[in-house]
Amino acid sequence: MTQKTILEIISKYHKGYLGPFCTREGLPVEILTMRDRRGHILGYQGDSKELTTWCENGQFDKSCKSDTPYDLMCAREVPAQREFWVNEYHGGNRVVYDSPEKAQEFQVCLKRTIHMIEVLPGGGA
Repeated sequence: MTQKTILEIISKYHKGYLGPFCTREGLPVEILTMRDRRGHILGYQGDSKELTTWCENGQFDKSCKSDTPYDLMCAREVPAQREFWVNEYHGGNRVVYDSPEKAQEFQVCLKRTIHMIEVLPGGGA
């Protein structure tokens, strides 16, 4: 299983930060340009196909004065906790599944199902 990452906000948007970026709500943002011809930042939020425009200070509000959930934020990638299920079969075979429903589908010769949640550094045990 590969390590997944999530974005963690580290500060409000500021010029000179190279990314990654997200919205105040934590939605990933793909920046296309830091300055269009009007001085705005252009990019995509999450899976959206529509371009979003931010003021040059990263605020979504066109008056550039009030905070909104769509404001641009500086972020960093951090490991995401993984959760998975391991089916242990008679004969010693083990198979890893990413959902309990998938693990339940394969019950022939099943000895037990082990539910595992990864403990990340600093997360405690």
